[in-house]
Amino acid sequence: MATYSSLTLRKEKSHTIDASLKRRARLLITNSSIPVKTRSLIRYALEINDPDLAQVVQRVEAGEMTIDHIYLE
Repeated sequence: MATYSSLTLRKEKSHTIDASLKRRARLLITNSSIPVKTRSLIRYALEINDPDLAQVVQRVEAGEMTIDHIYLE
């Protein structure tokens, strides 16, 4: 069996979301001026404790109402 020394393990992102981010996300979910698809994306990210929820919340709070894609770091 061959071993591949160039392989590296991917670091797991933390799946903990702080209370202030959850509060901000819930406020956005109830905001009727935000499109339904964007609110659904936020709701789903909140349910699964998505580590990229902060990025989505920041973008919506900055005025980007439709999120077509997310840049994952």
